[in-house]
Amino acid sequence: MAKRFKKSVRLSFGFIVFLIVIGFALFSIFGDKKTEFNVKNKIAGITKPKEVWPKVSKISLLATGDGLLHNAVYYDAYDKETKTFDFSPQLTMIKDITEKYDIVYYNQETTFGGARTERFNGNPDQIPGYDSYPYFNSPSEFGDAMVDVGFNMVSLASNHSADCTWAIKDCIVNSYKYWQSKDVIFDGFNISEDETNNYIIKEKNGIKYTMLNYTTSLNGLNGYLKNDPYLIDVYDEEKVKADIEEVRDKVDVLIVAMHWHTGPEYSFKVTAENKEIAEYLSSLGVDIILGTYSHCLQPFDIINDGKTVVFYSLGNFISNQGDLISSIGYKGIVGVLASMDITKTEEKDGTVKITIDNLGADLTYTYNKNHKGYLVIPFSKMSAEYNANYKEIYEDYKAVLTEYNQNITIAELSNN
Repeated sequence: MAKRFKKSVRLSFGFIVFLIVIGFALFSIFGDKKTEFNVKNKIAGITKPKEVWPKVSKISLLATGDGLLHNAVYYDAYDKETKTFDFSPQLTMIKDITEKYDIVYYNQETTFGGARTERFNGNPDQIPGYDSYPYFNSPSEFGDAMVDVGFNMVSLASNHSADCTWAIKDCIVNSYKYWQSKDVIFDGFNISEDETNNYIIKEKNGIKYTMLNYTTSLNGLNGYLKNDPYLIDVYDEEKVKADIEEVRDKVDVLIVAMHWHTGPEYSFKVTAENKEIAEYLSSLGVDIILGTYSHCLQPFDIINDGKTVVFYSLGNFISNQGDLISSIGYKGIVGVLASMDITKTEEKDGTVKITIDNLGADLTYTYNKNHKGYLVIPFSKMSAEYNANYKEIYEDYKAVLTEYNQNITIAELSNN
């Protein structure tokens, strides 16, 4: 009897030990309820990766200047038989560059007002519905081609924004709705007073960004906006301050596209007024300023103790200003594809730092032969076929871009 009791005790003790072991095993697998990761993956032998700080994410930006659609440019894209436009051949040499970037910006200098046939009454010298200098109205098919090669950020406010004086509201609304139909960030035009701050925020790789756009001039046509002053974003310090304060805390990166008209056209020199505007924008927290208007390249700089990158003028992206070579040289047909990296560094305590670096530039040249075959050519692909003096032109404009600051890498000439 005693032996049987001792045996029973031993069995009970062993069973208890067995239950304890099983209990610990089950607890080790299922007892840790801190994360779903542990529950699902411990059996499979998967361990939680160690969290790494700081967290670093990056996006890239490419920026160029004015889409200035003189009639020769859109005549070149027009098929008389089908009565359609195709601008894509003019952009064939940049597509492999633009498609590499997350954000690709340009300034649409001229308005997509729609085919305003009432304007011309069948004037045989024009494609019905569109107009050129000095009062532009341009075919939106150019925008189609630009979006197709990767442009996804567009500024609309320029000194030519009010050119469609005979139907100004219709033209602005038509242009706004065109860009609204595209998956792009655009600014500078508004279709109602209630939507003047209707900025678009995008996010890529955990980095939120937006663009605001202003022009300092409408070429004296402001009176045509007297009934609808909200249509075009004209620069005003108080308005700009209010806009920036509203959006600054909603994004990691704030870009302002400035069409500043405070000096003469075709000048490499930055005016004191534009420098003051840049400093003011920087003081409000703007990270990147993309300048246009002068129709020629101007220097870039990094201001306010490294807080803001400024391209004072990106020049023309495409135009017919090659006709002005005898008077202004190559100023109107040499532009730039300016590039940069935007890096977000987030620390464990929640602090975030944005840095803009790896600045680069590929100078561009707008080619045509007798107003045919318009082509935007990066100097990294340039050859004597397009201009026998291209090496000298390259050196001249490289010096213009880097006059204030050398911290930018200029793409080398091709080996052609």
